[in-house]
Amino acid sequence: MVIVYVGHGRFRPESGTCYHFAVALARHVPVIYLNPLMSLKDWLAWRRESVWGRHLAQNIEVFSVAAPGALRFVPRRWRAVVVGWCSLRRLKQIPAHERVLWVTHSETALWLHRVLRPALTCYHRVDDFSAMSAAHAWLEQSLERIAELVFVVSPYLQAQYPDGRAILLPNAVDASLFAQALEPSPAIPAELSAIPSPRIGFVGWIHPKWIDVDLLLNLARRRPEWNFVVIGSAKRLENPPANLHLLGQRPYHQLPAYLKGLDVCLVPFKDNAITLGASPLKLYEYLAAGRAVVSTPVPDSSYFAEVVWCARDVEGFIRCIEEALPVAHDPVLQQRRLEAIAPHTWEARAEYALQHIQNALRGRCDPLPRGEGDAPSPRENTAR
Repeated sequence: MVIVYVGHGRFRPESGTCYHFAVALARHVPVIYLNPLMSLKDWLAWRRESVWGRHLAQNIEVFSVAAPGALRFVPRRWRAVVVGWCSLRRLKQIPAHERVLWVTHSETALWLHRVLRPALTCYHRVDDFSAMSAAHAWLEQSLERIAELVFVVSPYLQAQYPDGRAILLPNAVDASLFAQALEPSPAIPAELSAIPSPRIGFVGWIHPKWIDVDLLLNLARRRPEWNFVVIGSAKRLENPPANLHLLGQRPYHQLPAYLKGLDVCLVPFKDNAITLGASPLKLYEYLAAGRAVVSTPVPDSSYFAEVVWCARDVEGFIRCIEEALPVAHDPVLQQRRLEAIAPHTWEARAEYALQHIQNALRGRCDPLPRGEGDAPSPRENTAR
């Protein structure tokens, strides 16, 4: 079996699910990852990134196509065909019975499915793109039609398939990387340690469709004695109060050191169709770093009801943070967080997906019984 991974993002750590899941799959089977079409400038920048060269040892071959301006002057569907056509010679070297097409939100996948004739096509819904824009609905529906297996990251997306076709496959975490936050090394970065405790943190991209910006700002204004730290893109935070510190984006491999310096971590997601169809990576990464977490009741929080505080508004968040701060660094509770996150690794997710793929290739498409790699069944969200 060779997996042809057609992702909607470039093969780089910061791209999230596509990168992590492709790496996990490659520990078991060869993976050929097709990058989206890039401009020459973006391609050169991508080549210079530290990730370049590491994937060769991970059983992954990355195929990239670069063109002036990423061919933005031609219709979008034609641009998708360019990537597929340029990679076709390489992909046809794979015996037909070994070709497994794993696709996210990519038009290139439609063309490859028709031309490559894979033994199996798997559609991985990593977000509800149609909730972001109705213009995406046709692509989601087209990918559903060509796929023999459909994997979704949230129960909300799974419920959109009343025939039980969708297989729940939430996001996960590189547990060994984030466990570094509990080790003597690395040291907390100086720019973070210079901020007085308590430090309440958020890691990620502040986008108003996803993140409750008003909630974050009001928390900082209501509790000036707490210091709030945002590590990531925060262009949408205008006129932040003095106790809201915007450190900007940091390399992915440095995040454990930054998480080590935070007392409580936040998942202030909005309650809408976009977030219901998502699986926040940051929740898993916080817990894998042993951090105390306060979150809005996103679907994934139900998997960790015993170790995550849930709240819906400013008053609720303040109460939960007040409860979390005294026990944030309690070794016993940190261990419980690690135990809670232990089944939710990318390795476990990849093994579970491969079980379904292998069964489908053998003609057994019946749902598998719950196994070690399966995601937990959604439970009712419970506030602590």
